[in-house]
Amino acid sequence: MPNERGEQPPEAAVADRVRALVTPPQTAPTRDHAAVWLDDQGGVWADYPTEPPGDGLLPMVWAHDDRPITRSELEARGWTLTPIAHCLTGSLSTLRAPAADAASEYTTVWLDNEGDVWADYPTPGPEENQLRSLVWASEQAEPRRDLEDRHGYTFICIGWSR
Repeated sequence: MPNERGEQPPEAAVADRVRALVTPPQTAPTRDHAAVWLDDQGGVWADYPTEPPGDGLLPMVWAHDDRPITRSELEARGWTLTPIAHCLTGSLSTLRAPAADAASEYTTVWLDNEGDVWADYPTPGPEENQLRSLVWASEQAEPRRDLEDRHGYTFICIGWSR
């Protein structure tokens, strides 16, 4: 059972803690939008556009060259942030991306009104958590069906990005 801040207790199973927070439209708002996916292992993925259209996905990670920014700073700039999922913090780091506070096992994924995807970037201490934008982790997409069939992933659409 989540507490008053929406956090799951530490003893909750991964499947209970990794979840979508919204139900996105069934189809993309425009042709410029790509689906954002959450897998049952706690990772965040995004469609990789191809011609002709296919079902290629790439994992998403924190952008390594962006400085973290607070939600209140983004909102002061006029952006509206909608929480769309909870994922595993470790799934958002790569060798080139910064690592977050190891004490924060789960983090929130956000979608802004411009179609960009963000994730909380946990920091130690009482200050407001910061966000980092999410980007594709690599340039080689894998078909969603292959990821499901060969690797056992289960995906749920959590939003549409641009």
